[in-house]
Amino acid sequence: MTMIPYRTAMSTRPYDTFADNFFRSFFGDAQNESFRVDVQDKGDAYMIEADLPGVARENIHVDLNEDVLTISAEKAENVEEKAENGYIMRERRTGKASRSFNVEGIRKEDITAAYENGVLTLTLPKQVEAPRETHRRIEIA
Repeated sequence: MTMIPYRTAMSTRPYDTFADNFFRSFFGDAQNESFRVDVQDKGDAYMIEADLPGVARENIHVDLNEDVLTISAEKAENVEEKAENGYIMRERRTGKASRSFNVEGIRKEDITAAYENGVLTLTLPKQVEAPRETHRRIEIA
């Protein structure tokens, strides 16, 4: 099973990271729009927790296509501020993000999902492998 948590690209030069973060705060990071996930191995299952604060339940989708599980979310935000001297500022932001995981070795029919307090929790039960025969006596004919 391949579960790769969210990571930002890390630079080896500190000033590059500073510049990246400085400009990202102004212009956004359209290339890496995603959400963070934690993946835990619980022994008999994997648990994925995806941070989706402010996303309505109906705008979250979990799709399974063969051995690929995809979590996608869409968020729309409208902000309107009225200031003095007739100035008004309106901002509308929308965004879509998705993460995909290889779920080979998972009992796909038993995957469950819950959404509470901005966190999507998926439980992915592992397939139980039949015990391998380690010793066997071969009868001689």
